[in-house]
Amino acid sequence: MRIVALITLLLISTSCSEKKESAFSLNGTTENLKNGTLLYLFDAAKEEIIDSVKVHNNTFKLTTQLPNHPMVAVLKNKNNSLYKSLWLENKPMTFNAASHHFNNAVISGSETEIIYNDLNKAIDTLSKKEGKKLLMEFIKSNADNILGPYVLSRWYTSWKKEGTEPLYAQLSEEGKNSFYGKKILKYIQLNQNPTIGDKYVDFELTDQYGSQIKLSDLKGKLILLEFWASWCAPCRKDNSNLVDLHNEYKSLGFDIFQVSLDDNKEEWLEAIQKDKLQWTNVSDLKSWNNKAGMIYGINLLPSNFLIDEYGTIISRDLRGEALKEKLQEILE
Repeated sequence: MRIVALITLLLISTSCSEKKESAFSLNGTTENLKNGTLLYLFDAAKEEIIDSVKVHNNTFKLTTQLPNHPMVAVLKNKNNSLYKSLWLENKPMTFNAASHHFNNAVISGSETEIIYNDLNKAIDTLSKKEGKKLLMEFIKSNADNILGPYVLSRWYTSWKKEGTEPLYAQLSEEGKNSFYGKKILKYIQLNQNPTIGDKYVDFELTDQYGSQIKLSDLKGKLILLEFWASWCAPCRKDNSNLVDLHNEYKSLGFDIFQVSLDDNKEEWLEAIQKDKLQWTNVSDLKSWNNKAGMIYGINLLPSNFLIDEYGTIISRDLRGEALKEKLQEILE
């Protein structure tokens, strides 16, 4: 009964939303910010600056023409120490951080912001199974507005292709043609979820030196296809073990092909140097939208696939001693 009530509440909230054409503005109040602090209004989808404003006497006002609406944006400073995600509508809106931390500012004037926040609050009270059911029902009920494809784009890696494709099919044509709809379709088209016993799926990405490298360039070797990121603490910890194994077994035909799900090139390259990774490392710097990650259905880091000299996936997600024992079994 509880999940039904929550779904009903969200459906009512969504049906009450009306599009009213007016001018967008964002009146903000902050606390303890220096005069001249520069804030950027950032298009979260296109990763472009929409507008910027300087704080004066802990107040600011943004008036700009939105590229589309409703749209999810971020208000932040240059180093991201001030960062707040919010849904913008073509209406007068307020940003109140006078009695809250900037990152927890209270937003008013956007019905989309209210609906999305209510959804997240409801999810937090539910089990994983109930939460998934609520999210799926929410996507279906918002198939003809931006919230449907947006929410689906946040969860498709967790639900994989079999869970994502039926929901994508229910989106309106406008939803399918939105930024988020195109992102979901790309995942559906790329995703192959190869498993143990399957042949590896080839791909090409840019390595740490700026060259285009294919996974097949390492054919004929025992390859560990490893997915990681510089910001992933378990990945960084495991890199030390991989370095030891690579040094021990590379002369016997073992190699590592590492795919980073980073989105910051400097942080990626710094981690490679700091962790002393002496093998091929590739990335398209698109985080969870990484091409190879989509092909292999990666939704958790670190993840890996052990591929034999004939191109067959023979093991998955081996770590530590388990990986060493497998290498000994094959190579010694």
